[in-house]
Amino acid sequence: MTEPTLTGAWSQAWTILQQANADDRSPLRFVTLATVDANHAPQLRTVVLRELDADAATLCIFTDARSHKVAELGKNNAASLHLWAPDHLIQLRLSGEAQITSGTPIQEQWATVPDHMREAYGHVPPPGTKIAASEAWEVHPDINNFTKITVTLSHIDIVCLSRDGHWRAEFLKKNNWKGDWLSP
Repeated sequence: MTEPTLTGAWSQAWTILQQANADDRSPLRFVTLATVDANHAPQLRTVVLRELDADAATLCIFTDARSHKVAELGKNNAASLHLWAPDHLIQLRLSGEAQITSGTPIQEQWATVPDHMREAYGHVPPPGTKIAASEAWEVHPDINNFTKITVTLSHIDIVCLSRDGHWRAEFLKKNNWKGDWLSP
């Protein structure tokens, strides 16, 4: 086995993220987003990675403005994302601050969303509302519900669970992304 390097770990993490972002059919696009609710309890949900900017260290998802995650991030913009890449045996834990954008600044992006996907931004009643039966909701796509969440990363934790040996590396923005090895 070749000894891992911090540079290699950093490159591998961004390669995995870029592969996830580039391939619409990749299961790696489905990442777990963690927020904190009003009771200070962690809330996890699967979201779809929509954009990635490695230079700016940002990841973006789209969501319904009426969702709980938007309300939670409006009160506490700390967010974490988790991704498991089974082909690489790599876990990525990414955290930073979320920015919510809606309305005019993202109208051009709304224009690129296919009709069948616009349905995700028009559930009536809003997401998370109790309903009488599993199908007691309607779809009315609405650009006003379309919201972009951009997470600007400040921390990247990479764990490799290879049979050839486990390793873990951490990268912090405040240290200019200089990496450190951690015990796995």
